[in-house]
Amino acid sequence: MPLRRGLPLLIGLAGIAAPARAQDSPLAVNGLGVPGRFESARARATGGAFAAFDPYSALTDVSLVGLTRLTATATGATSYLTDDLGGLSASRRGSRFPLFQVGGPTWHGLVLAAGFSTYLDRTYHVIIQDTLTLGGSRQAVTDDLSGDGGVSDIRLAAGRQFGRLALGAGMHLLSGSSRFRVSRAFTDTSTYGDVTQSGEVAYRGSGVSASAALRLAARLRVVAFWRSDSRLRTEENARSVATNDLPTTIGGAVRWQPSPEAILAASIVRSTWSGAADSNAYNTTSWSGGAEIGGRIPLRIGVRGGDLPFGPGGRAPREFAVAVGTGRTFAGGRGIIDVTLERLRRTGAGLTETGWTALLGIAVRP
Repeated sequence: MPLRRGLPLLIGLAGIAAPARAQDSPLAVNGLGVPGRFESARARATGGAFAAFDPYSALTDVSLVGLTRLTATATGATSYLTDDLGGLSASRRGSRFPLFQVGGPTWHGLVLAAGFSTYLDRTYHVIIQDTLTLGGSRQAVTDDLSGDGGVSDIRLAAGRQFGRLALGAGMHLLSGSSRFRVSRAFTDTSTYGDVTQSGEVAYRGSGVSASAALRLAARLRVVAFWRSDSRLRTEENARSVATNDLPTTIGGAVRWQPSPEAILAASIVRSTWSGAADSNAYNTTSWSGGAEIGGRIPLRIGVRGGDLPFGPGGRAPREFAVAVGTGRTFAGGRGIIDVTLERLRRTGAGLTETGWTALLGIAVRP
């Protein structure tokens, strides 16, 4: 059986059978994976509410106008998560570097930046135990499904301030690969032999984005943003084996600074993922709200919630998170370190995923 036909068959079992063990999110098995978050550690501490205004995040292009000098930023994340499905649970740990960017002002007030972030995570390892009818008798089997990789978003963006209005635009190249391995082991080894298939696929796609920010008052700003991604092409041995529609995303955010040491923000985002895969794909809406209080070593707090685009069971999985963090500037503003701790809960199709994520953000401004 060709790899491209065998993989969907076994992956489909993940939604109906109980896993004995799991590493990385079981939700990454479904559809195209788990979407990344284009947020710096600072923005993540506010639930993502500050991301639309944050020049160290990659959610909007217009936020780049906040870069007043050449700046390199990077974010690292380590997660400790536990999955529970059908009374069976498994714990896991994973580390990622989901965001990197270099940017700064150029000429005539134009700010340029380039970098990469995680677009889709396709890393998982799930073991499924089930019973099948073969030759008129019931046979116990164990399926082992694993994938390692995903899709990265390589972005080139620009922003410029025009008085109270700022505009931004970006181009996106989607690229990446995943190594897959699926195997089936039979308890009755005297009659049936084990079967294993493995391979690697590559991903190709593109997108464009635009955003605008308006200063309504001295301490009140709003942002609107839009992004449209093309189809994601999946290739095996340099030959296209699948094509999936990617979403159009629209969103808005508001930021209010009632005092010099207090900032509040909120955002909402809508993405049309339902056409990206089969009936287990859904449009998503997510929201966030957060605050930053204090000056030299601020306190940041935030909350977010919303949908995930892929999952079995006839409805979108849900996620909810609360976060707290702080930051510090060093060397006369040339270095910035931000730290964030997030508590996450995801639910869908009988699966409950809970855990902690610690993020470290570093910005260097020579």
